[in-house]
Amino acid sequence: MPPILTVNGISKVNAGDLNLKPVVQVIELKAVGSGERYRILVSDGSETQQALLATQLNEIVKGGRLKIGSVVQLLEYICSTVQSRRIIVVLNLEVIIVENEIIGNPKLLSEVQPSFLNPSTTNNSAPSKPVSLNGASGSHPASRFNVNPSTNQSGNSNNFQPTVQPSYKPPPNYRNHGAIMKNEAPPQVIPIAALNPYQGRWAIKARVTSKGDLRRYNNARGDGKVFSFDLLDSDGGEIRATCFNVVVDRFYDVVEAGKVYLISKGSLKPAQKNFNHLSHQWEIFLEATSIVELCPDEDSSIPEQQFNFRLISEIENTENNSILDVIGIVTAVNPSATILRKNGMETQRRILNLKDISGKSVELTLWGDFCNREGRDLQEMVDSGFFPVVAVKAGKVNDFSGKSVGTISATQLFINPNFPEASKLREWFDEGGRNIASQSISKDATPGIPRNEVRKNVSQIKDEGLGRGEKPDWVTIKGTISFIKTDNFCYTACPLMIGDKQCSKKVTKVGNGRWCCDRCDKEFEECDYRYLLQAQVQDHTGVTWVTAFQESGEEILGCSAKELYKIKNEENDDARFAEIIRLSIFEQYLFKLKIKEELYGDEQRLKITVIKAEKVNPTMESRYLLDLIMKM
Repeated sequence: MPPILTVNGISKVNAGDLNLKPVVQVIELKAVGSGERYRILVSDGSETQQALLATQLNEIVKGGRLKIGSVVQLLEYICSTVQSRRIIVVLNLEVIIVENEIIGNPKLLSEVQPSFLNPSTTNNSAPSKPVSLNGASGSHPASRFNVNPSTNQSGNSNNFQPTVQPSYKPPPNYRNHGAIMKNEAPPQVIPIAALNPYQGRWAIKARVTSKGDLRRYNNARGDGKVFSFDLLDSDGGEIRATCFNVVVDRFYDVVEAGKVYLISKGSLKPAQKNFNHLSHQWEIFLEATSIVELCPDEDSSIPEQQFNFRLISEIENTENNSILDVIGIVTAVNPSATILRKNGMETQRRILNLKDISGKSVELTLWGDFCNREGRDLQEMVDSGFFPVVAVKAGKVNDFSGKSVGTISATQLFINPNFPEASKLREWFDEGGRNIASQSISKDATPGIPRNEVRKNVSQIKDEGLGRGEKPDWVTIKGTISFIKTDNFCYTACPLMIGDKQCSKKVTKVGNGRWCCDRCDKEFEECDYRYLLQAQVQDHTGVTWVTAFQESGEEILGCSAKELYKIKNEENDDARFAEIIRLSIFEQYLFKLKIKEELYGDEQRLKITVIKAEKVNPTMESRYLLDLIMKM
């Protein structure tokens, strides 16, 4: 018996019936653009209509469960009008029959007249240029729509009920008490998933789940500042909002993570996926006329946060640079280490080990402030014998020498959260999971020793010709400082800030007693002082000269260059100065060194710079030596 399609289903959906849930047949299926979206032609047996699949339905097509001839029931959908043409945007469907012969002799639904439409769904802001819906010419406008609501914690799509969204009421100072003119009616609150550039008037009600730091930048147009925040609504839709320059001044202090806001009058632009991990195709850019109104009554229908946790075993087959959520038990925490990035800037890195019920473990790399905030707390817990649960929101997958997960600017960490997944994981671990061996999907590393650390001794610097190649060599040497030059241990530096960084260039004193920086082209009353230490490092194989700048100089001497300068040159306390130098002599350190041959005049010289000087931790060093013995 052939399947029964919903009679007049296409006409009823176009008339605005979003609760019908019609049974229709797919008679065409095409990939849109680069294949990230799919367009279908659906039929009720007599009429057909163009439709666009939400991106969360892509797997149904790729898996072969939806194809030409499939009979499906549309469970969740919305309709949009572009140039008097209706497009069905399918958010959720159920495949009833995978393959079937084409039913009836359906024809394309005729042009929809304005009187036929539900006034609440009519769009007055359609593009003025003709747009092709059949793909014969131009780009399919529906391919630019985003209808990809995020999933809830169980991985299921949230219910989508756009017909019950309340109308947006603007704040009193924006309310028009006179006659409402054309296009001046308050915008309707719509789901985030339904946002698209063809809507001239819209409003969303959403919770701020994450607020980014204020960042400053410099380009050909000059200096600027920017910040972003992520939004989540009651239907599970997520989108990012971004503010630049004067708009930052207006909204940065207004927006708070965890609060619910009504937002309207922003522009929608394509999301830059290099910086935006959310699934929405669009991003909101707030403007001077935008409205961000705090909702005084918290909306319990909007969750505090939304996760789509992946088992660690699933990460092993995940593509590099993917953004995902993961939860696990922290079984080991390495000390924080200083890393020099490719742009020459230093940052902190700390590596954790996570395990879960899948029988696999993975390295979680914390970068920057995460190392000193959450990282320090986690290390104290593990060192005390307690193994906490950590949930990672928006971690980035790295496939260098195995799979690992790292933090990015949008990452959030939750330690021992009150989640069902966390409770289940804790119960499993306490009832025997701690004793179950887990197979690591990451590069094997000795606990307590930073990844990619290359241990050398002093004699190997010369014997192996380190630093003589095109790129510098990075090595770690365990040794002591046997001598420090004290005549010129620091230099006068520019204290001015360029964006978020101090200039720090060498400055000179001018005739009026002020200091002048050639780089900043400015004068100021007081300068800063920064270390330029010249010291001898030795181990059991030999001695070498090294240079230590500000941060590593402070690690060696235990005080800032400005403090030491005042002790010697302003307070003239030679005894105290000598004691500070003496206490640093013959102390055992792990020196992280950058070695590179450079040209001085006409002579090639080897420059060895101390990037980090860390006092040897006997426990960690013993663990490292035992591991070397085991490998022998």
